[in-house]
Amino acid sequence: MTPRLLATGRAAEVFDLGDGTVLRRYRSDHDTALEARLMRWLHDGGYPVPRVLAASGREMVMQRIDGPTMLADMGNRPWRIGRHLRLLAALQRSLGELTAPDWLPAVPHVPAGDAVLHLDLHPLNVLLSPAGPVVIDWTNTARGPAGFDVATSYVVLATSSVDLVRERLGRRWAVRSFVGASDDHAEFVTAAAERRLLDPNVTAEERARIRRLLP
Repeated sequence: MTPRLLATGRAAEVFDLGDGTVLRRYRSDHDTALEARLMRWLHDGGYPVPRVLAASGREMVMQRIDGPTMLADMGNRPWRIGRHLRLLAALQRSLGELTAPDWLPAVPHVPAGDAVLHLDLHPLNVLLSPAGPVVIDWTNTARGPAGFDVATSYVVLATSSVDLVRERLGRRWAVRSFVGASDDHAEFVTAAAERRLLDPNVTAEERARIRRLLP
């Protein structure tokens, strides 16, 4: 069976292998070893991530998770936006309560800390499976302070050019729903915004919005 393209992101593509698994393949040179190792560690500890079956070079084979993204469900059922963003905050809070394993590295432009960080947790990276939410895309994982992860999600929600909410409901209302259910993050917003500006995948429109968050 020829693998079927399921999803295309800014850095990778996901293919259905037809046997209950998917292949995530990065388009550029990227070693999946750390991402796979952390996902296995999280899965073994009960945090909701896909089970990793194999990883080599820029490819990783994982359990297929059926269900829409949180973003898609927000678009189809906008009355659930507040509920979903509170769920996103809860997923991030439970992640931030985990002490990072010794082998999870610190990375440049992220303050020192001992929590596990996703560093790209937003509604497109949560799948709503029949068994519950599952967090995907651990490309940017690192160790650091939990509040920095919250600040990073806040920056993405506030500035993304992806239509994260129905326009008539207003982005600000949605962001407030998330922030109101999250731990304190205000001290890290400037650093998170500056780090986001270093991402080559950020669009010109997003860069303009991010700069408005800077003091």
